[in-house]
Amino acid sequence: MSFLELHNMEMTDEEKIDSSPWLFPKSDEDRAMEKLATPEYPYGLRLCLTQAEFDKLGLDPADAFVGAIFHGHFIARVTCCSSSEDSNGKNARVEAQIEDLCIESEDEEDEEEEKQEDKY
Repeated sequence: MSFLELHNMEMTDEEKIDSSPWLFPKSDEDRAMEKLATPEYPYGLRLCLTQAEFDKLGLDPADAFVGAIFHGHFIARVTCCSSSEDSNGKNARVEAQIEDLCIESEDEEDEEEEKQEDKY
């Protein structure tokens, strides 16, 4: 497997509709709840870090805030591979367990780059 560039994994409008638990919203309130309940990205791509993981990474979770951006590097081991084909087309699923992880604040990195640019 070769991964050479980043790709935006946001779901298409059709994928969002397919993943929504609200099949037939009836009121404006239901439509608002549907928008809140519909994820922008597939569930399986979410990364959850607890205090234990922050401790292992030597990071302080108090530095995190909603909307902050960080980038990470990880090593993952493929744990499951499956594929099938039916009347709806091809299906494939590969599961991987992240074994090693490193993350850095993208916001702090941008601030440092701006400071360096200001020096020149």
